[in-house]
Amino acid sequence: MTQALSYSAPVPVLSLVSAPSGQVEVGVSAATPFVVRVLDGDGATPVMGEAVTFTATVGTVQFAACGAASCTVYTDANGMASTLVTPLSAGAITLQAAGVDGTAVASFTAAARVQTATAVQAMEYIAAAATFAWTPQISVSDNFASTAGVAVGWQTTSGAVSVAPASSAVNSQGIAQTVATAGPLTAGAEATLSGCAWTNVCASFTTVGVDLADLRVIVVSGANQSVSANGTIAPVVLQVTDTASHLVGGAVVQIFETVNAWQPACPGRGRCPIAPVLASSQSSAVSDANGLLTVVPQQIVGIAETTNLAAGVGTQGFLSLALQKQP
Repeated sequence: MTQALSYSAPVPVLSLVSAPSGQVEVGVSAATPFVVRVLDGDGATPVMGEAVTFTATVGTVQFAACGAASCTVYTDANGMASTLVTPLSAGAITLQAAGVDGTAVASFTAAARVQTATAVQAMEYIAAAATFAWTPQISVSDNFASTAGVAVGWQTTSGAVSVAPASSAVNSQGIAQTVATAGPLTAGAEATLSGCAWTNVCASFTTVGVDLADLRVIVVSGANQSVSANGTIAPVVLQVTDTASHLVGGAVVQIFETVNAWQPACPGRGRCPIAPVLASSQSSAVSDANGLLTVVPQQIVGIAETTNLAAGVGTQGFLSLALQKQP
């Protein structure tokens, strides 16, 4: 048989060794280089001195090997050609390495780094003439790294407010906080402070004084309670707001309580008997940063009675409620 067999030299092969993957920050060199290898047809012998051209077919990059968007690199003694890659545009990036023996392709995503500091509660309203301490908090985020341990600097920017400590660290939940003390402020006056991460990524807080005539008090929970004589009346939660429904801290709420012996409803005709007073008290409480305060109603154990509770704040805020322990 003639011309039954033909022979040719084995063809070298270009293959991918490593490449950037996942998400890489725009303008920052990827940690993993783009590396290809050229081996002879036997699959073991490195091919030295072969030209490999690196390009980006999707997106814009800079190759460190030549500082340009396209580079030609010659394989070394190990058959390797490599370069670091810096993405210059956000979005999908597709890389290609091409030589006479083939091509290798790799892809990753590039994104701009975004670092933010956001006030958890940017506005704090406090009663006029009060000196009030609360805890400003900022949420700190970084789309490329954990923010735990990042230092946050706190400072007063205007008005009657101070902070201590002046520096704190972001916790594992991405929150940093300090203690701020504001006031006394006149009605409508403002005081401001800020918290800054990475020196210049900042969140601002504003404290506003509320006129005492604008304070109001509402019941959040615990109204209309009726339990057995052997039961216990639960605490009553009140909240101080202003006429625009802003939550107001630092407001002094006066609490008046009278415990009367329980009696049935007054008859349709005739005189209604007056229940004897078993106990009475007067106290005060200060609303917190969310305008909240808790009142534990005065009561007598094991006796049917009615606790009449009244609360007053400022010059116009008032409410009353009756809580019963029935036989």
